Amino acid sequence: MRQISQNLVGALAAIATMLAVSAGARGETWTLELKRLEPKGWMGIGSDYAYRTVSPQHFFVQLNWQGRERGARPGNREQTAAFERIVKKEPKYQSAFPFRGVAKLGSQEFAFALDAVSPTPAAKAKAEAPSKKPPADSAVGKLADRLLKAIAPAAPPTIAAITYNRLYFDFNHNGDLTDDKVVEAEVQRMPIAVLSGGESYARVEFPQLEVTIDVEGLKLKYAFALQGYAMVSSQFSYAGISLSAATYREGDITLAGKKHHVVLLDFNSNGRFDDQIEIQKNIHTPDGRVYPRQGDMLLIDANLKNPGYDMPYEATTSECRHQVSKLIAIDGRFYDLKISPAGDKLTLTPAALPLGKLTNPNDGLRAVIYGELGFLKIRGGKGKPIPVPAGRWNLLSYTIDRTGFEESDPKAKQTQQAKESWLGALAEKMGSLLGDTIMPMRVGPGCGYTMVTAQATAKCKEIAVGKGETVALPLGPPYKAVVTVSPIYDEEGKKETALEMSLIGSSGEVCSNLTVAGGQPAKPKFTITDDKGKVVEEGSFEYG
Repeated sequence: MRQISQNLVGALAAIATMLAVSAGARGETWTLELKRLEPKGWMGIGSDYAYRTVSPQHFFVQLNWQGRERGARPGNREQTAAFERIVKKEPKYQSAFPFRGVAKLGSQEFAFALDAVSPTPAAKAKAEAPSKKPPADSAVGKLADRLLKAIAPAAPPTIAAITYNRLYFDFNHNGDLTDDKVVEAEVQRMPIAVLSGGESYARVEFPQLEVTIDVEGLKLKYAFALQGYAMVSSQFSYAGISLSAATYREGDITLAGKKHHVVLLDFNSNGRFDDQIEIQKNIHTPDGRVYPRQGDMLLIDANLKNPGYDMPYEATTSECRHQVSKLIAIDGRFYDLKISPAGDKLTLTPAALPLGKLTNPNDGLRAVIYGELGFLKIRGGKGKPIPVPAGRWNLLSYTIDRTGFEESDPKAKQTQQAKESWLGALAEKMGSLLGDTIMPMRVGPGCGYTMVTAQATAKCKEIAVGKGETVALPLGPPYKAVVTVSPIYDEEGKKETALEMSLIGSSGEVCSNLTVAGGQPAKPKFTITDDKGKVVEEGSFEYG
């Protein structure tokens, strides 16, 4: 009888263990709350900068010029066809060339059109009112005056930019653009003298908008921002519109007893929150660089008060960013990730995968690798093998963060901090001159980051990691400078030669960003000599 009892107890314990493992394998689902950004200058500097920097939907049109008469042709035939298919009724436009487009939001398509209308007397007076200037004798004021004089034309532009300042958006989704509210834009115009015929640039920004969209059967109120610009001259003319998400999801999750704050961004601004990153196989570049098509983005435990160095389009530059994919690593554990199309549900399931390890000799390494299991952000460093699921992996990008490792000169550091503080004031002034479309500059004391970021190319070899194996992840230094030579032609058809320098890493990756103590290194210099050693040409390579 005692033996039977012991067997029964053992069996019950085994069943309990199996149930616990099974429950863990099923994962856990959390609800994320829908949030919207506060209306303000779209790319303005603020504590929610990390939430505002997303990838917009872009709409573009080219304009032909014949003398002073405008002729327009659509820059995207698919957009034109979609507009004609959806729209049943349009308003009477003042402009001979309205801008038409179709935005994909959730499971639906929304048509819109922009018109160029003459401003009201009040709006015209506001636009022409002088802006508040800094003291004339201040460093910022003097530099601002020099900048304005440098970009001001010698004579008024001969051609005025089309100012698309009125929006007709099919908010009720019925194909009729005449029965919805009409939205007026704020307009900023800046004349530029680049070509002899004169140029004109107009920028518009609309108030934050909201529309009810359907996402796989779920209705939600979706906030977005719409901006536009037009550039015209006697030789070329074009206009563009961008639609950026102003809606995100937010919530708290608990994994292995630890609480995490999660923010889910509709990073590609299409109304869905479950889009996964993928490689664009149809893009081919001279250096063979691998380009991803951005999906949506997860921010895990983002520190908005002290975000550190963060390039929104490159997840490896910060600790908190993760591209939405099938697999995610959190605190050294791997989870299968599932997000509902509307983003209201997030499910994490412990991934039961055989593991191997990757090694790399560089401290401060953050990299994104991809394979059949999806895209995975990993972290490691010298003497710190990186656990990864067994399989075949490719490199996408990486950042090696060496901040704090470089030697510092106290006097030079003080000079750098003073310079950065002055640049901070200039960045603020530039924001008032050019509007909030410019990216905020992360400047000021304490921003002395030292790091290198690089993108993989077709030369980077696939890495096979077996169960229990430790495999080297080749990337990083030594870097070598590679100069490519290509012919170009000036306006008169005269042939010239262009030189381009790239920094190439040990696996064939191309460096895309290099920062030392918060700034760029000195420009690389070059000297060209003939076969007798006589200097033919010399100069410096420019960044960008």
